[in-house]
Amino acid sequence: MSGTLLDLAWDYECEAVGLLVWQRDRRALLESARLFRRMVCNREAVDPGRIAITWTMLIDIPQRWCHQHGYRAVAGHGGYVIQRGDEAMIVAGPGDTLLWDGQRITVERES
Repeated sequence: MSGTLLDLAWDYECEAVGLLVWQRDRRALLESARLFRRMVCNREAVDPGRIAITWTMLIDIPQRWCHQHGYRAVAGHGGYVIQRGDEAMIVAGPGDTLLWDGQRITVERES
């Protein structure tokens, strides 16, 4: 077993697909893995000024982060389309960081 919650979630998911796991145990392992992933994503979204979008992040985490700043975020193939009112759309994907400057959201692209 590894040390991070994400590693622990991966270990539980791998164990859940094994052939010798009872159905009840499989459900418990998968639920635990989902909980660990949710905890990791919530921890990544705790800063109201920035959020880094990752491949392992649950879809609703960036959506909720944008909503708290008055934006609507729609998840699509490979990223998010973010918009508030009549403002221009912002497109962000995994590896990008969303920044809140107190007035609007901007995207810091992965280098």
